[in-house]
Amino acid sequence: MSTVDEIEAAIEKLPVAQVEQLARWIEAYRQRRAAPPAVENWLQRARGAAVPGVTTLEVMKLTRGEE
Repeated sequence: MSTVDEIEAAIEKLPVAQVEQLARWIEAYRQRRAAPPAVENWLQRARGAAVPGVTTLEVMKLTRGEE
């Protein structure tokens, strides 16, 4: 299947239980795709870590994931 129309036609033929299963799969897939990459998560945690009062050791622990 290569087009949305073909996919929609195939979904129309599915039993209700399989449509529900497909809907759950699609929602899980959307959430995985929407999640920021691991690097982005790390950057969010690291951003602003080097502020006055934070030691170099504390920043290094953060960069190593030792938080």
